[in-house]
Amino acid sequence: MNKISEKLIADYFANSQKILSKISPQEVAALASAIEKVRVSGSTVYIAGNGGSASTASHFATDIGIGSQMRSNPVRVISLCDNSAVMTAISNDIGYSAVFEKQLRLLAQPGDLLIVISASGNSQNLINAVLAAIDMGVTTYSMTGFDGGKLKEMTQATNVHVESIHGAYGLVEDAHLAICHVVTECVRAQ
Repeated sequence: MNKISEKLIADYFANSQKILSKISPQEVAALASAIEKVRVSGSTVYIAGNGGSASTASHFATDIGIGSQMRSNPVRVISLCDNSAVMTAISNDIGYSAVFEKQLRLLAQPGDLLIVISASGNSQNLINAVLAAIDMGVTTYSMTGFDGGKLKEMTQATNVHVESIHGAYGLVEDAHLAICHVVTECVRAQ
């Protein structure tokens, strides 16, 4: 391995540690508590994101759903990123900016929870989903990076923020996945 690669790797890991150390444990605990509240009530958690954050949404939904199956009432959870037929139908017929909002309006009920994951916090389809959720009486949470964007502003009291430089997608997505894993551990331990 050459010296350039070794330095890049060392810098990436150092930046990752720095970013992880700045995440608020209180914000993460509040998200875990919100999921536990939904589990106890029998309501549903919906999770959405784009690109790498869509993968994180699917992974998170799997972890908290399967991870809570040992309980008599596991977490009911759906990733809004997982049905390609629905996503492409909405995108084709209406537009990609409605891809999560339209699914929520079909499925969600007051008392449910929507978690949106976005590095930039500025994805219009996630903003539209949050606006729809608020309109429907669905609690909203966001996981953001960079400066948090519009989503951080919209979900100020219910935001888990990963402070980072703009464009550090890999570092933010790594941190979001770590947050999902620790929240899953909290849900399992409740």
